[in-house]
Amino acid sequence: MTILEGYFRKLHARYGVNQSAHVQMAEISDLFGCSIRNTRNMLNRMRENEWLVWQAKRGRGNSSSLRLLVTPDSLFNQSVNELLARQDVGKVLKFIGTEKHLLERIIQYKFGASGDGSETKVRIPYYRNLDELNPLKPLRRTERHLLRQCLSGLARYDPVRMEIVPDLAHYWSHNADYTQWEFFLKPTSMFSDGTAVKSHDVKKCLELARAAPWFISLFQLINTIEVEGDYRIMIKNHAPVKHMDFLLATQPALIFDRQNDIMKCTGPFFVASNEEGFLTLRRNPHYHQARPMLSEIAIFTWAPKSISMSFIPVLHDEEKSNADTFKERKLEHGCCFLLVDSQGAFASAESRKFINKALQPIEILDNSDLPEEYGNILSLAQGMLPEWNHKCVDFGTIASPYVVNRKIVIATYQQPELVKLSNAIAMILKRHNYHVDVLAPPFSEFSTMKNISADLWLTNFMVDNISSHAFLDWLSPDPVFKKLPEHYASAYQQLQADLMNADITDNKNGIETFFSTLTHQRWLIPLFHHWLELKSEKSFSWRDLNTLGWPDFSQLWSD
Repeated sequence: MTILEGYFRKLHARYGVNQSAHVQMAEISDLFGCSIRNTRNMLNRMRENEWLVWQAKRGRGNSSSLRLLVTPDSLFNQSVNELLARQDVGKVLKFIGTEKHLLERIIQYKFGASGDGSETKVRIPYYRNLDELNPLKPLRRTERHLLRQCLSGLARYDPVRMEIVPDLAHYWSHNADYTQWEFFLKPTSMFSDGTAVKSHDVKKCLELARAAPWFISLFQLINTIEVEGDYRIMIKNHAPVKHMDFLLATQPALIFDRQNDIMKCTGPFFVASNEEGFLTLRRNPHYHQARPMLSEIAIFTWAPKSISMSFIPVLHDEEKSNADTFKERKLEHGCCFLLVDSQGAFASAESRKFINKALQPIEILDNSDLPEEYGNILSLAQGMLPEWNHKCVDFGTIASPYVVNRKIVIATYQQPELVKLSNAIAMILKRHNYHVDVLAPPFSEFSTMKNISADLWLTNFMVDNISSHAFLDWLSPDPVFKKLPEHYASAYQQLQADLMNADITDNKNGIETFFSTLTHQRWLIPLFHHWLELKSEKSFSWRDLNTLGWPDFSQLWSD
């Protein structure tokens, strides 16, 4: 809101709209809290803008005629519309400031898809600020998806063929025992600034991935990475790696470069700007595959009641009837779950049974202040994935375990739903005479677990797609599994190595067996799955809605 509009609001509050009033300049000056001269200047500017009719009369003590022609809300909407017409959503957010409720009634048709000729833009409201898109750090589900819209790897997962296919690599080969692999780059591979992607760029990225503390376990079998010429990369391993293509399709193996703190991207889009509360992706003109139809994707922080973490209103332009919209709804491939710390107050077998019985999902919801709409968003979990049924039922008399000072710590991270659920769990445990503290650091701190200790860990996960490499992406950086007993933590490390050598069917069976054991032993307590929804106009189509709840923007087109 401008200063001039602030003064106009004061006039409207006193005199209303379309009401003729006879006022003295001193009266308005007192209302504005400024001098007679400044008051006259303000009124002249408002008259020039056709906000009001003002007829000043000369002479001390004479009254002037004043009539307001518009309301402050109409001025506000006019200013917003002008900014939106220039596609300047960033200035819109700064302009509306703390008065976002005034714009809520127009958000559903002002934010969505727009196009003029060859330019098609999508503006997406989202419920929280987005973290930095850094492939070398643990990322949340939305950041993971957006990162893959901006970066390519040597290989990628194709959701239609349901297999790993070449991306920046033209092809690859290996020796008989899978200890040496060779990858050959496509000569057409380029960064978003137009410079060619060469073998030494790939080596630099893979060496950074090997050194990243969260992903060391993923790359532990690699011995050396060598290059020959501009397009040949040779990887030698300590031991056989049958599915090196799986490994090189994971998040930390994505290829990028930096110049003057600006990320040079290799995917269908590049990061044009990333400010607090506002992220803009632009179409990469040098992308090595088919050019995306969308020219720009703008995602900004906006959290009215109609937007939640499970609903992403991506592609809508006008308010339409239900017949004009298309919806897709499915359960996430992930879970909100509780992990019992092996060094915490509930580490014993009997204590874990107590926690499994006491913390029933419905009772947690009853004690939370989540909005009523979550009844349609959540589904009770019987396993870590929707198709798994591993959760045990504990009933009968199970005494609450003795804890020194009865003090319990629950740790989660700053995500509104998780914080509310943690507080609900705390309320339940307090009825069992425990003193409960809830820790909720930012995700960046939670993912490192520095200076954090707890008895219970509440978190969630979602895999990018149903493939072995997606489980590698999830398992390697997730910090909570380090809180398991030592033999399970070792098995967790071994599972990652097994995923890179076992057959696909054996991989899925091995993953399920591992999590079945943890769930049966009550180290993991699955709580909820989310229903994911995506809504768009029927004129827009996408090839696939991934398990993160977002469409692949590079595959979206207009019919």
